[in-house]
Amino acid sequence: MLKFTTGNIVKSQVEAIVNTVNTQGVMGKGIALAFKLAFPKNFTIYEKACKEGKVEIGKLLITETGEMFPKYIINFPTKIHWRYPSKYKYIEDGLKDLLRIIKEYNIKSIAIPPLGSGNGRLDWHRVKKLLETYLSDIESDIEITIFEPGYNDQISIKPKTVELTTARAIFLYVLKHYQILGYRINLLVAQKIAYLIQRLGEPLKLSFVPGTYGPYSNNLNHLLKLLNNSFISYDQNDNSPGTVIEINLKRFDKVENYFNDKLTEEQKERTNRLLNLIEGFESPFGLELLATVDFIVQNKSIQDVTDIENEIGSWTQRKRDLMKPHHIKVAYKRLKEFDFV
Repeated sequence: MLKFTTGNIVKSQVEAIVNTVNTQGVMGKGIALAFKLAFPKNFTIYEKACKEGKVEIGKLLITETGEMFPKYIINFPTKIHWRYPSKYKYIEDGLKDLLRIIKEYNIKSIAIPPLGSGNGRLDWHRVKKLLETYLSDIESDIEITIFEPGYNDQISIKPKTVELTTARAIFLYVLKHYQILGYRINLLVAQKIAYLIQRLGEPLKLSFVPGTYGPYSNNLNHLLKLLNNSFISYDQNDNSPGTVIEINLKRFDKVENYFNDKLTEEQKERTNRLLNLIEGFESPFGLELLATVDFIVQNKSIQDVTDIENEIGSWTQRKRDLMKPHHIKVAYKRLKEFDFV
């Protein structure tokens, strides 16, 4: 029996639920993210299978939940890479294997999402016809519920309760003011702002090492993940420097209140000093330049601009190509004006 509905597929009281996935081991958006949060054991198995090359188009991965409803999660690859759209052939190949699984596991009730029609960018009407074509002739005693597009509650994430600390408040406060200047916050920007905050004397307890884009702290990722879905939002499965971070404006009043009421005058002055320091260097490149020059001066005990240029030249080919001598001189001058060097 085939029926169509809308609603929260994750809460379906059926024997098996189909989860749309890619072959890269990432569940960062849409229905897949909802499944990751609801069924963490399934995600662990899926992620491991992807690393071993066992998740392919047309080859579904079934896991057991240990519960009565659902008993099974069927991971259905609708994409090869999470960045790229799905293809109708991927849906057809997967449906063929889904029929095999239904028969092999003797599944009597199953819920299926709108395969590839969300982040996969496929036309729902064409996908619906494929579902009807492949599933209509299945045994009449099998209940198949297909969830149509248009319901988003399953992918909404309730904000976490995260307590503010002085370090977190300053970090968020500076990020927000950076955004006010008209720039988008990304992971590169967050790294450099955190570095400069710590250099000004605010103990963020971060350890920085030379990275492709300047000083980098892996520990900052833990802080960002803690703040995610609370004071900020971003795709924490994407570690590329350009990954955008959005400020949760609905909760930012808590940050401002904490900043105004809990911080000492010295801490407020320190924060304003940082905002003045980065004025004119607000672009991601500008922040990377400032942080890189400062990192070299602090860690190499170098004060001569020519020596700094040589160090940058040997850092990476990218820095050698981008950071010209006049850029380095301007950044060094700014750092000296603020007694950084």
